[in-house]
Amino acid sequence: MPARRIAEPQSADHKYHRLLESVKDTIVGSCAYCSRAYGVKDEVQSAGVALLDDYDGHPSIHSLARDGFQVLTF
Repeated sequence: MPARRIAEPQSADHKYHRLLESVKDTIVGSCAYCSRAYGVKDEVQSAGVALLDDYDGHPSIHSLARDGFQVLTF
């Protein structure tokens, strides 16, 4: 999941907070590189979302697909 899309709705008064809470258990992780680049690494980690760092700070799309995950990009 894109890093900013995890960090922004952490506040209970954010309009997408309930939506994030409803799908949080299905999120495999967020790109470690993007989390750092957008300055939201701490927020992503505090949300309990793993930082994916398989290749130069980025997740391996191939590995996720091979393991049966459906990869969604926003």
